[in-house]
Amino acid sequence: MRHRRGRLATLLAATVLGCALSAHSQPVFYGTAARVNGAEISNETLERSFEEYLRERGENIGAIRYPERVKEMKRETLDLLIDQELAWQAAQKAGLLATPEEVTEAVDSMRAGFSSREAFVRKLSVEGYTEESYNEHIRHLVSARKYLDSLSSGVEVSDAEVHSYYTENLEKMRMPELVRARHILLTLAPDADAATRQAVREKLAGILAEARREDADFAALAKQYSEDATAAAGGDLGYFPRGQMFKPLEDAAFALEPGQLSEVVETPSGLHIILLEDHRAARQVPEEEVRDRIREHLVTLKRQQAAEATINALRSTADIEILMPL
Repeated sequence: MRHRRGRLATLLAATVLGCALSAHSQPVFYGTAARVNGAEISNETLERSFEEYLRERGENIGAIRYPERVKEMKRETLDLLIDQELAWQAAQKAGLLATPEEVTEAVDSMRAGFSSREAFVRKLSVEGYTEESYNEHIRHLVSARKYLDSLSSGVEVSDAEVHSYYTENLEKMRMPELVRARHILLTLAPDADAATRQAVREKLAGILAEARREDADFAALAKQYSEDATAAAGGDLGYFPRGQMFKPLEDAAFALEPGQLSEVVETPSGLHIILLEDHRAARQVPEEEVRDRIREHLVTLKRQQAAEATINALRSTADIEILMPL
């Protein structure tokens, strides 16, 4: 089975593979890639969807060294298109077609990513669509998702199932030690000369002296002086565990007590001063705190399993012809 659960999760998602328009035009690929109960999936559709597959996964086809891997990924894309076609055909038989309003909502969501309606229409044209054919394409995809959603609309997860998942995944339910800190950063290139380095250090020492005054507002000082992107938020780094920040900054933050200021700390980004706001010890998260999230996860899993079973059943009776060597 070729990563079926991942593909079916895509089918159940709000954005379905093939809805998005690719960033640049494709060459035209003639011919038919597959037939599903007589309905054709064109090579052009496959190539367009394959580009979206690669983009979603951050894959650069030019960097893939093994031709067999490219073939495998393209077959995964074709299998998803077959699954979509099967679900669309089943939706028609069940009378669970997308309403005009649902189609409009999905198309409007795609159009929102463009600067104007005209830009959206131009991109449709580049991709080989008219507005009408794209609306029909979206109608197929939304109907397929609507059909699969209908099969699991009554899915429930019991308290016993939630408890069982919690007890079987205790390690995942641990909250690591966390600190919340603010900082002020003055950038300094690693290869800065001694005079530049001294000037930046003296400037930050002056800021540190201001921050140590009894009436000092560290967040205001960060907004005024910090050269980091966090300056607008008063230097707030949020909560973070060990292993997420540069080690000198991390070591300094975890060594402080809440309300305490650090000395000047140097990292590859430059020179910092740090104010610790909170320190939370590692703890086991109680079941009641994560019960709703576990239930949501298990409902999603059951929905995917129901979709998988349905697609497998549809495939078992379908006439599927693969017309290209994949």
